[in-house]
Amino acid sequence: MFKQLRKASQNDYLLITATLILLVVFNLSLLSYVQGQQKAAERDQAKDYEEALKFADAALYEVKIAGKNNFASYKSSLTEKKHHNQLGLGLRALAAGDPTPLLVMQMDTKEAIYVNKSLLELFGCELSSEFYDYYGQSLLNLISPGDQARVKEEFTDFVESAVDEERFRGDCQILTADARTLRVFCDIKYSVNQRYGALVYISFVLN
Repeated sequence: MFKQLRKASQNDYLLITATLILLVVFNLSLLSYVQGQQKAAERDQAKDYEEALKFADAALYEVKIAGKNNFASYKSSLTEKKHHNQLGLGLRALAAGDPTPLLVMQMDTKEAIYVNKSLLELFGCELSSEFYDYYGQSLLNLISPGDQARVKEEFTDFVESAVDEERFRGDCQILTADARTLRVFCDIKYSVNQRYGALVYISFVLN
C-alpha cells in the first residue's frame, strides 16, 4: 500500500513539473509575440515631422491607387519598399502619350516599380504592397506554370536585343493572387529612362 502511494506521488510530481515547463514556454512565447507587436506598432508611428510626411505620402499613394472615395492607414510595409517614391516616372510616361503602364519593371533590379488600380483588380490585390509581395521581383511569378518557360524565353530574347521605344506583343496565361488563371494579351514596351535606366512597360488586356 505504501509503495503504491509513493509511486502515485512521483507521477504527480512529474505531471506538475511538466505543467510548469509548459507554462514557462507559453509565457515566453506570449512575451515574444507581444514584444513583436509593440515593435511593429512603433514602426508605424512617426518619430518626427519629416517621417510623418513620408508616412502620409505612402498612405496617400495607396489611396491614389485605390481610386476616389477611399482612405488608407499607414503601415510599415508601405515604406519598406520604394515603389511609391518612383510613381512620377509612370505619370510622365502617360503625359508623353505612352500606352497605359499597368506595370513598370526596372530591368537592373527586376523590381516592379509602378502598378495601377486596374492591375491590382486583375490580379486580385487590394493594395499595391500586396501585389509587390506577390510579384516578388520576378515576372514569372505572375505567369501560369504552363506558360512560364515560353514567356521567359520570349521575354529574354526581346529585352536582350531591344532598343529604346521598341515593342513586343504576345499572349499568355496569368496566375492571379487569388488563384484564378486568366488568358491575357500583353503589350510590352522597352524604354530607357535617364534616371531609372532600362524600363519595361507591360500592359495586360484580357484575351
